[in-house]
Amino acid sequence: MGYPSTYLLVTPVREDAAQLDDLVATIRAQERRPALWVIVDDGSSDDTERRLRRLGARDEWIVGVCLPRSTSTRLRPHAELLVQGFRTATETAEAEGIDHRYVVHLDADLRCSPQLLAELIGRSDQDRSVGIASCVIAEVGEDGHTLRHRDVRDGIPRADLRVWRRDCVEEVGMRPEPRWAEVTGVRARNRGWRTPVFEDLVVEAAAPRPGPAALRGSWRYGAEGWQVGLHPLVLAQQAMSASLHERDLRGVAMVAGYVGAAISRRRRSPDPELREYFGESLLEDQTRRLMSRVPMVGRRFRRRH
Repeated sequence: MGYPSTYLLVTPVREDAAQLDDLVATIRAQERRPALWVIVDDGSSDDTERRLRRLGARDEWIVGVCLPRSTSTRLRPHAELLVQGFRTATETAEAEGIDHRYVVHLDADLRCSPQLLAELIGRSDQDRSVGIASCVIAEVGEDGHTLRHRDVRDGIPRADLRVWRRDCVEEVGMRPEPRWAEVTGVRARNRGWRTPVFEDLVVEAAAPRPGPAALRGSWRYGAEGWQVGLHPLVLAQQAMSASLHERDLRGVAMVAGYVGAAISRRRRSPDPELREYFGESLLEDQTRRLMSRVPMVGRRFRRRH
């Protein structure tokens, strides 16, 4: 593999001061360091802002963006932080004359091997049809053992780690929309881009602790499902899967968010591209997978499809 292309890196953080040292060490150790790294802080109340200022003063290729602390209990959506980071990274690169082919976003709880980002970018370099690339994300417990792999829905890379080709970013557009990871993945694929998740590459993540934050995230995820036109049967399957995997109330919170958004008549997306995918395509795919598992019926169903 040749020398991989230049890239920008974006990382959203929130109350992550304790993780910043390990995160910075991970990025410094990369075989191919980013030309520019934008870290967006969502108004953290811990020491994150001071640490970002110190990092920026030490390394000119690190740019910290500290958003004002929210006066309400509502946290900014993850997508909003990412979009702010993409915008800042692009504007800064243009102002400083940094020519880049990729933009990578990486969550603060991930720990990459020194070769990982270069490998993902190198593979994307080899296939110009790759618009978004990612890998397996393994949740690791305190004892260092892998607990599980985070779900990948319909082959669309998660929002934890993505390598974006710059041309794909410009074609898909960057807006903080509901179900951002799925929406941008669908739009990329509908425009002819491939979105591979390389199963032979793994990045480690700290296993999240159950609690109110996890339930709020699931509630929001359910509500966003309503907004994009997700079929209720698909939502039910996603909630059941979450309950089985997590063994807590996240599935219930997901259903509550969906129903709450419906009752309050929260605005639904008018985009036919999204309505077709979330309302029809996912339901057909779910039905096909369920039917294929039914004895005898599944055998005949697989032969026809």
